[in-house]
Amino acid sequence: MTTKISQWQRIAMLAAGISTSLVSMAWGQNLYQTHSDGSIWVSTGTPCNTVSCPGWLELDNNPNMNMIAAGGGALYQLHNDGSIWWYIGPTCSGGYCPGWVELDNNPLAVAIGAGSNGILYEEHNDGSLWEWNGVICTGGFCPGWTELSSYNGGAGQPNIFGANAALYLQSTDQLGGTGLFRFTGVFNGWEEFTPGTLGAVGPNALYFFLDGGLFQYAGSTMVQIDNHPLSTGNLAAGGGMYQQRSNHSIWRYTGTPCNASASECPGWVMIDDHPYSGVPVAGSNTVYQMRTPPTGQVSIWRYTGKPCNGTVCSGWVPLDNNPNTTSIVAGPVIFYSLY
Repeated sequence: MTTKISQWQRIAMLAAGISTSLVSMAWGQNLYQTHSDGSIWVSTGTPCNTVSCPGWLELDNNPNMNMIAAGGGALYQLHNDGSIWWYIGPTCSGGYCPGWVELDNNPLAVAIGAGSNGILYEEHNDGSLWEWNGVICTGGFCPGWTELSSYNGGAGQPNIFGANAALYLQSTDQLGGTGLFRFTGVFNGWEEFTPGTLGAVGPNALYFFLDGGLFQYAGSTMVQIDNHPLSTGNLAAGGGMYQQRSNHSIWRYTGTPCNASASECPGWVMIDDHPYSGVPVAGSNTVYQMRTPPTGQVSIWRYTGKPCNGTVCSGWVPLDNNPNTTSIVAGPVIFYSLY
């Protein structure tokens, strides 16, 4: 389970809008969690009280669930057999969860990704990238996929991700290092635009590491935003940009880049320094984390917007404390259902 979720974090992708034959149903939060029994839950936004954490609705309880992906008003899941499913509602009732339609049943599928505009992608075990064109399966026939790229980076599966209306790939460059490539829109059409390694992807910007610095790439503009020696690859971007440093503290980017010489990078405020803080997961309006202390009592927390005051970081509220939680994914603020 953990390997597949990490794979999702590496292949987060963004594309065009979803079909207009959809009607929205508001939920209020854009956070989902998976459990070890294969169940999937959506947060209603209600925090825990002194005795329980009632703010969750069950969407599925299939033990074959492998990973989920959310974005742009849509939620998807990949099963262990390679089948891919789209949630259209309703929620589960009495253990019955009928709210899913099948989009693919290819055993070669190893990962899925959905961007903030909702288009779904899948990656096959040969590194090829496919886009869902909106056609669901009928009687086991699943014609709704178009291959975009067979490129596998030369060794293993590539890291494919996106920002705004473009697709990007992280792979080995011509010099044997790590490079970032832009999809040109034709089959197998990739062009390198900078060396570097993936940090995070947001709706309008891409973040990457190069020569010890953290950079923001938006359109054709690159600016350095951090050079802290404790910076790690644990980044998250959504409605904001966040990073977890190697001392477990979590920081929010305020939008102020480094100065011209990169000697000062003042654009960060600390929002958490809990010893068991988890990797940040950015939503549309805030950030979440899953804390996993040695006792095994997993908890989920939402940031309220209050920065730390010295070493006191009180800007978090608990949403759940279920030991069966295996992952959290931030996605859309709204769900969609067929007419």
